[in-house]
Amino acid sequence: MNTLDANRREFLKTSGTALAGAAVLPGFLDGIVRKASVPGALADTPTTLISDCAWCGSACGMKATVTNGALTFVEGLPEDIQGGGKMCAKGKAATGYLYDPDRLKYPMKRTNPVKGVGVDAGWVRITWDEALDLATAKLKETIEKNGRDSVMILGLANPDVWARFQNCIGTSNRFDHWDECFLANRVVSTNVIGGFVWGHDFANAKYIVTFGWDVVGKSKVVWARAVTDAKKKGAKIVSFNPYKAAGTSVVADEAISIRPGSDLAVVNAMIHVILAENLYDKAFVEGLTNFPQYETEIRAHFAPYTPEWAEALSDVPAETITRIAREFATHGPAIAPIHKKTPSANYANGSETTFAITILNVLAGTIDRPSGRYFPRTHTIPGIDAIVPPPAYPTKSGVDIVGRHRHPFLKAVGSGMFSCLADGLRKNPGKIQMGIITRYSTMAFPNPPEVEAELKKIPFTVVCDIFPNEIIDLADVVLPSALYLEVSDLVARDHHAPYKMTVVRQPVVPPQFETKPLGSILLAWGLKAFPEYWKNPDGTPINMGYVLDEKTKRAGLGANFAEMKAKGFVKEVAPFVPRTTFPTASGKINIYVKAFADAGFEPLPTWKQKRDVPSSQYPFYLLTIIPPMHIRNTTENNRITNEIKGTNEVFINVQTARGLGISEGDTIKVRSRVGEIQVPARLTEAIRPDCVLVPHGFGHQSRLMTAAYGKGAKDAILVPGQSMDDILARKDVGGAACIMDAVVSIAKA
Repeated sequence: MNTLDANRREFLKTSGTALAGAAVLPGFLDGIVRKASVPGALADTPTTLISDCAWCGSACGMKATVTNGALTFVEGLPEDIQGGGKMCAKGKAATGYLYDPDRLKYPMKRTNPVKGVGVDAGWVRITWDEALDLATAKLKETIEKNGRDSVMILGLANPDVWARFQNCIGTSNRFDHWDECFLANRVVSTNVIGGFVWGHDFANAKYIVTFGWDVVGKSKVVWARAVTDAKKKGAKIVSFNPYKAAGTSVVADEAISIRPGSDLAVVNAMIHVILAENLYDKAFVEGLTNFPQYETEIRAHFAPYTPEWAEALSDVPAETITRIAREFATHGPAIAPIHKKTPSANYANGSETTFAITILNVLAGTIDRPSGRYFPRTHTIPGIDAIVPPPAYPTKSGVDIVGRHRHPFLKAVGSGMFSCLADGLRKNPGKIQMGIITRYSTMAFPNPPEVEAELKKIPFTVVCDIFPNEIIDLADVVLPSALYLEVSDLVARDHHAPYKMTVVRQPVVPPQFETKPLGSILLAWGLKAFPEYWKNPDGTPINMGYVLDEKTKRAGLGANFAEMKAKGFVKEVAPFVPRTTFPTASGKINIYVKAFADAGFEPLPTWKQKRDVPSSQYPFYLLTIIPPMHIRNTTENNRITNEIKGTNEVFINVQTARGLGISEGDTIKVRSRVGEIQVPARLTEAIRPDCVLVPHGFGHQSRLMTAAYGKGAKDAILVPGQSMDDILARKDVGGAACIMDAVVSIAKA
């Protein structure tokens, strides 16, 4: 019997429609889920605990209200310098994740040998020992027979306990979504300013120019409120975006429609103007960068990139580019922000665009200065390896199936390359004999059917997740993980960190059903598979409580974790002291990056076209957005966020639609060179006539996600994957995933 289905039916029968709101009635959970232990006299007394959200990297601080042992409400933590007492829709919907009746509840194993998305695996419930014994046996057998690099991990390199487990395995084949997110930004920032930073001081800026990144519409509270605060104080906001209904374009003083993928042309032209008219911050640029050493090369490089040249590529008038360049340089302090997918990963020229925007900020003189991009001031929290040093890890010397070893900068980072995974698996048939996947869906990849076809060939796969998304249809063993509301950690502020602050993460209720925190899962698995790495010098198992206590003490946050929980946060307010040297080899910022040139890449941002351009067969640019109430493809099964937006559509310009005989609500076939989806039409004046837009995150095919199943379509089906050969051929220093680099046709179904 499928126990997951049985327990979902029990939950739904008992709960009815109680999950339709953001708060949970205290009584309806009785007998269904595990509740916090509450003394009888206090059973009806609400208790407030400080913790933080985990749905995005900004990890906004929150106050959680627990009544009669159940979480009933969450709200922002006013003292938090990132959230500032606010939370976005996905953060406020915490009860919808915690009490989702579709959550993975118990360890399970497959009984149907046939794998495939939408194919019933015949799941049966097993014990934790049975699950980990089976996973251990397969892991040891795979390493012994096929080598360490025959194990593939799809998961981030954090937290630290997860990194320790990965290092025990010693595989070269760990992949994650960074190339679809901020990998290009990391490579560029590390080599230009000396490190990758999240910090953007919008609140103190007087001039803000965004290229595609919808700072306001993305609903990251830490930055959305900072941008709107800056506007209230008189800052000018300019938004370049082909979609004028984007939140930042709506609040901007100027919303400029730009041809998709041409941001690089406009930024290079702005740099041209600033250099030609000597409008850059001379003290900063001449004193803190390598501009004096490479001035001749830098000026010569940008000389051809005139505003007139950029107009022909971007549809932005030359006089507009010139004016905004002058204003950016003279009406500051100014900032041009760079974040994740946009602009770093969307197009084949994403690395070059990120490089150019970084230089634009350097010329404004605002790197690590008030109003600019800055290095966070954070508490140093040690990892588990510093607290309980492990024996020497095995050397990672095997074959990297996607080819990062061929690219010096991607090899140095050692992350990313989801965009190349299908190609890597296809070119190395039979190489991967075991997969370990944590908290990813196949919807995270370009062209999901292509990667699903390869993943199902892996003989044995272990999935550790919270929700039963499509990836478990390809698994042999499933390990149910606890949610952020059920675990303990320390989370330093780094998205807005002009001074040091750390917020506790603590369980507001016990882990539900038989779920366990990831650290507990990995400790138990590690003791079975690699015991020498998971024991203290005296032979006793590592105690994760001791590790947390030591992290707290060594970071200067308190005597132990219990003290930190009681406090909720530690804040050390101090003046922001700008850097006078930067963490590069020379101590100066590199406008001209010699390391890029030495490795055969461009030392300065050079114009490159996006990968796919419109043609008679595919005449429209594809745009995608992530709706603000969702986080990629993870939150759509939450009954609260699903009620706000549960499906997607294709946005089409009104005039374009009329020309094609398309009306509001018509079912539309959207087709690219790799796939086709069908979604209803939504007509709007807010999008360029040569573009269509499909929101991301919908089209779930897992029948076990009952709220999200079958609603909408996967926009990723329209996006081609790529190979390392493609990246090297275009001399892409940051390995941008081209995650929105597609063109499509549209027609009534």
